[in-house]
Amino acid sequence: MKLSETQKIISIMKDNCLHAYLATCYGDQPAVRPVSPIVEGDLTIWVTTFCSSEKVNQIQGNPKICLAFVEQPSGDKAAFVFGEAKLIPDLEQKKRIWNLTTFDLTQHFPEGYESKDFCLLKILVKKIKWRDSWEGGTRIYSLT
Repeated sequence: MKLSETQKIISIMKDNCLHAYLATCYGDQPAVRPVSPIVEGDLTIWVTTFCSSEKVNQIQGNPKICLAFVEQPSGDKAAFVFGEAKLIPDLEQKKRIWNLTTFDLTQHFPEGYESKDFCLLKILVKKIKWRDSWEGGTRIYSLT
């Protein structure tokens, strides 16, 4: 994959991280909810949440996920990430990601990144279906 394509995917995800949706599996029923992922320049993706959330419980039962980033309102640009979510308990990693967020996590975790209910999920990317326009069609980026 050309570097320019990687940069396009990262740009789509970063520009639309406030319009992202995470799908998990609950038995044989998918469950979708809005999230605000943190996307790093090497395609590493993080999701912060409550340890007590349904999504964490579902991920512990089945780590397979789909994470959708969709440009609003047209949906012209989009990236759909397929992979697995892994719970990261490491306090130093939690602190690092806490400091990368562009939104205020203290609204949900007033005790900071050391809060017992602050959960960090790392998205292990296997494949990304993406487009930078409706006309350009969907392309696939695969890590497997």
